[in-house]
Amino acid sequence: MPDSFVAEGAMSRYSSMRAMRRMRFAWIATVVVALAACAPVSPVPPVASQAQAANPLAAQNPNQSTRSADGPLPVPPNLIALAQPTGQKRLMSSAYQQSYWPLSQYFETQRNEAYCSVASSVMVLNALGVRRPESSLYPDFPFFSQQDFFRIIDPQVANAATVSKEGMTLDQLGAALRSFPVDVETFHASDLSLERFRDLIRDTAARHDRFVLLNFRRVEIGETGGGHWSPLAAYDAASDSALLLDVARYKYPAVWVPVAQLYAAAQAVDSVSGLSRGLVIVGKRAG
Repeated sequence: MPDSFVAEGAMSRYSSMRAMRRMRFAWIATVVVALAACAPVSPVPPVASQAQAANPLAAQNPNQSTRSADGPLPVPPNLIALAQPTGQKRLMSSAYQQSYWPLSQYFETQRNEAYCSVASSVMVLNALGVRRPESSLYPDFPFFSQQDFFRIIDPQVANAATVSKEGMTLDQLGAALRSFPVDVETFHASDLSLERFRDLIRDTAARHDRFVLLNFRRVEIGETGGGHWSPLAAYDAASDSALLLDVARYKYPAVWVPVAQLYAAAQAVDSVSGLSRGLVIVGKRAG
């Protein structure tokens, strides 16, 4: 074989190896960013934590399931899809489901894989019935939309370009929502007992003028993915579970999740802030 062919073959192998290394490093960097809020890519397996030790689901393979979902991924067996008869019965028998009706009227699917916080916020703002802004989508009808969400938010707090890649942390979303005419409270799960966490969900779900946005990590409830945002719309005392209206509807349907597992998922540390995830409660301003 001519020397030129040998040299070209070696060069080709060397170039391929360098390309593979660059792709590997780029993928790792993407995963680190994705773990902050919504996760556009499947995260690397997390290191076991105290929350995971208390919640065996975090150590299981979230892809293993015996139940079919309405969407492309199976619903883990520990969760109950709202569309199932059991899920519907749980909603109708609950004494804490007033949040469900206005939220379901304005249910949104996130525009991209990092816009879970934006979709959740738009649902809540429309459901609260506060004064709506002009809409670029519907010029004749004021409406909160994901496309226009950042119009009045200080870009130093949050902006569309960055959030489209990284999502938002708990405190960041709280600050962004304070740009609107609403009351906002943020709660890091690490500062809450399980009982207090449950009380906040239950008491808010019983109202139609206050809503809970949950920042959590999917793996703790047995699902596939990293950090995520979605509203909680109801609480069922008999099963001690809450209804999660998942804004990634292309991935998972609305499901009932045991509160203890939601608590473990909210305890998970956000890799960007270095703090636990938790709850943002948004309501109408008094007066």
